[in-house]
Amino acid sequence: MRDVVLILLISLFFTSLSLSQVGIGTTNPTAELEIGTTNNGIPALELNAQTAPVGSITGQLAVIGDKLYMYDATRVKWLSTEVTTLSLGRSGNQDNVNLRATGNQGNNRSGYLMPYDGTIVYATAKSNNGSGAQAKQFSILVRNGNTTNTSTNISTVSSEYISTNLNIDFSAGDYINGTINNDGNGNVNNVSIVLWVKWRQ
Repeated sequence: MRDVVLILLISLFFTSLSLSQVGIGTTNPTAELEIGTTNNGIPALELNAQTAPVGSITGQLAVIGDKLYMYDATRVKWLSTEVTTLSLGRSGNQDNVNLRATGNQGNNRSGYLMPYDGTIVYATAKSNNGSGAQAKQFSILVRNGNTTNTSTNISTVSSEYISTNLNIDFSAGDYINGTINNDGNGNVNNVSIVLWVKWRQ
């Protein structure tokens, strides 16, 4: 009997190695791990909340507090799977002025007030200066009261800018705004900047 059990275990081990797919609730998984569901009123997957998991590779998931986070090994932090966008802009032909947030806030103590710790991860900028326009420099500011915690410069080339590798941290209670810098390249026309934010643990 012991030999039969051993042979059965060995055959199951090699079968699982050859298939390299696991199905829960299904006998024909179409992915490395598939959870089959039925319409029985209960969720297919539950991740229990954690307080401080240690991340090591991109793609690890954890529920921290009341949000779902994925570990970002490039930025070395847990970032929410949820993304929030912030829009800044200024109409007209402008130079050396503050960008305006929603509600036409335009002074250096205005901007988006952040409810949680987070990280600005992406940004785009566009103006109507058209093809071949001079580069123009802007600053993304993280402020708290009268103090600028972080100032990150970005520059448009041919009136455009795209970055998918920003890593600008801010804390709950900080606010985000921006400026058109007096960089000697003249005015910029009808600029808009969009920032993508993920919440951080």
